[in-house]
Amino acid sequence: MSNDDFMVKNYNLLIIDDEVEITKALVRQFRRKYNVFSAIGPSEGFNIMEKENIQVVLSDQRMPGMTGIDFFKKIKDKYPDALKLILTGYTDFEAVIGAINEGQIFRYVKKPWDQDELDAIVKEAFEKYELITNNRRLMQKLQDANQSLEEKVKIRTLELVKLNEQLSELNKEKNRYIGMVAHDLRNPIGVAESFSDILIEDYEDIPKERKLEFLHHINKSCKFSLDLIHDFLDISKIESGIFDLNVSEQEYISFIRTNIIQNELLAKNKSQIILINTSQNAIWINFDPNKIQQVINNLLGNAIKYSQPNTRIIIDISVAEDEIITRIIDEGQGIPEHEHSKLFRPFQTTSAKPTANEKSTGLGLAIVKKIVEAHHGVLRMESIMGKGSTFIFTIPLKN
Repeated sequence: MSNDDFMVKNYNLLIIDDEVEITKALVRQFRRKYNVFSAIGPSEGFNIMEKENIQVVLSDQRMPGMTGIDFFKKIKDKYPDALKLILTGYTDFEAVIGAINEGQIFRYVKKPWDQDELDAIVKEAFEKYELITNNRRLMQKLQDANQSLEEKVKIRTLELVKLNEQLSELNKEKNRYIGMVAHDLRNPIGVAESFSDILIEDYEDIPKERKLEFLHHINKSCKFSLDLIHDFLDISKIESGIFDLNVSEQEYISFIRTNIIQNELLAKNKSQIILINTSQNAIWINFDPNKIQQVINNLLGNAIKYSQPNTRIIIDISVAEDEIITRIIDEGQGIPEHEHSKLFRPFQTTSAKPTANEKSTGLGLAIVKKIVEAHHGVLRMESIMGKGSTFIFTIPLKN
C-alpha cells in the first residue's frame, strides 16, 4: 500500500496522552493523513472509543491513574480489532514486551520518537487493521456461502428425497397398473385361446352355427383386450404428461347427434333409447373432436351398460355464461354415495354391475376426467340409488 493510499481520511486514529503538548504534536503529525481524535488521559479515551469507530489507538504508557497497557487490557474484549500502539520509555520496556507477547499491543514506540519511524508504525497498524477486517469479512462471506450452500444442499436433498418417494410411488402405481392389466387381459385371451383350440382340434366335427358362436366369443374377447390396451396406453400417456390435444372449431350440437347415432345400435340391443334435449340450434366451440368423442362414447357406453332394458338415456345440452354444459342422464341403478370419490380413479370399480354382463376396463372414467380437464373443463357426477346417475362435463365457450 503506497503513502498516497493514506492521504484520504478514511481511517480513525485515537491519540491518548496526559501531556497536552505531546498530544498536540502528535495530532499535527497525523491530521493530514487520518481522522485524528485526541484524549487527555484514559477516561476521555474511553468516551471517544464509545462514540467513534477507532481503528488504531496510540497511547502513552505512563499516565495518572492507569497505564497505557492497563487501558488496552480494558478495551481488548470490547474492541478486539483496534490496533494498539504504545509510547514508552526504557523504564517500562519489560512490561511493554510482556504486553506484546500477550497480544495486548501491536507495536511500541520509544520516547523520544522518530517521526518517520512513527509514521511507518502507524501506517503498518492501519494496514494490519485492513488485513484483519478484510479477513473477517472474507471469513464471514465464506461462512455465509457455506451456510447458503448447506441450505441449498439440504433443500436439494429434501427435494431429491421427495422425488425419490414420488418415483417410488409412481413405480408402485405403474407395477399395480401393469399387474391389473395383465390380470384383466389373462381372462379374455384365455377365452380366445380355448375357443380357438377347440376350432383347431375339432374343426370338421363342429357345426357351422357353433363355429360362428366360437368366433363371436373370440372376437368379443379380442375386442375387450384391444380396448383395455388402448385405455392403458391412453392413461399411460396422460400420466406421463405426453397428452396433446388437436383443437379446432367445431359445431357441437351436430357433433353430439353424430355420436348418438354411433351408439344407438348398442342401445337398441337392450331396447334402450337415446334422446337429445337442447334449446340450442348450433354452438361453435373449440375442442379436440377425437378426444371429446371418446368422452361421449365412454359416458354413453356406461349409461347403456349399467341401465336396465327399456329405459331412456338423455343427453341434455345447455349454455351458461362462459361454458357449455353436457349432461348424460340415465335411469340406471345409481351409485352409492360412499363410492363416488373413487369413481374417477384408474382401475376402481363400484358395486354397480353391468346389466347384460358387459365388461369394463376400469380406466374409462379416469381417462374421461383427464380429457375434460385438458379442455379446461370440469367433470362431475350426481346419482340417486335406484333412480339413475347423471354425468356432467363442461367445456369453456372460449379457450
